[in-house]
Amino acid sequence: MSEVFGLRKERKEMLKELIRKIHKGEDPEKLKTRFKDIFGSVTTTEIAEIEQELIQEGMPREEVMRLCEIHLKVFEEALEKDKVDSQAGHPVTILMSEHKKLIEFSERLKKAVEELKLAGDFEEGEDKLQEIIDIVDHFKEAEKHYLREENVLFPYLEKHGITEPPAIMWMDHDKIRSIKKEIFNMVESFQGFSFENFVNTLLYKAVELGDTMSSHFYKENNILFPMGLHVITEEEWRDIRIQFDEIGYCCFTPPEVLTPVERKK
Repeated sequence: MSEVFGLRKERKEMLKELIRKIHKGEDPEKLKTRFKDIFGSVTTTEIAEIEQELIQEGMPREEVMRLCEIHLKVFEEALEKDKVDSQAGHPVTILMSEHKKLIEFSERLKKAVEELKLAGDFEEGEDKLQEIIDIVDHFKEAEKHYLREENVLFPYLEKHGITEPPAIMWMDHDKIRSIKKEIFNMVESFQGFSFENFVNTLLYKAVELGDTMSSHFYKENNILFPMGLHVITEEEWRDIRIQFDEIGYCCFTPPEVLTPVERKK
């Protein structure tokens, strides 16, 4: 048993050193090749444990958050075997379906702003402006998505000793909220902007929001959720779903993923 523990500890130290090299600026492609030669496979839980230990050892959480996506790219082939597989009605299925819809909204927002810009002024682009307002309403409604993660899923992960990944994801949530707030304020007071300033600034913010959400959802889909499926019990997932129902869903949550959960009598 001690020999197995020793091998696992040695493996973790080697993986930690690989991540340290990423943070020092070494070429991710070269590190990916080195990883495949030495390890061949890794799980989302291992990566999360390693990132957590690095933060506890003094690596700034912001730095881990900034380069988390690069970690995933280095390990992406090995993680293919650890993909999320959950059924309709499962909290992870619901969250991932909402991720997909939110990315669609971000693409629609960018396109609508580009078409408004081509219209030349607010009056000619009135229909596009209304479309932008409608999309913004969906982003406001999305707050329930983040609340379900922060108030329900994250505490269950922390209960199982997984503390740093949820903290990093919450930082992402706050960044997304900050960008959305700027967009909301702009759209609600568009009359106070010149047309050119409005469309150019809003387009920049729409792209920033889309890129930030895409990066964040990729990390959740490929690290946080698979890790949760490893450690959270079936009974706990049922409790999580019940609490999700109590918070409520977004107007755009696909109804087909909301299969009723079996409740204890």
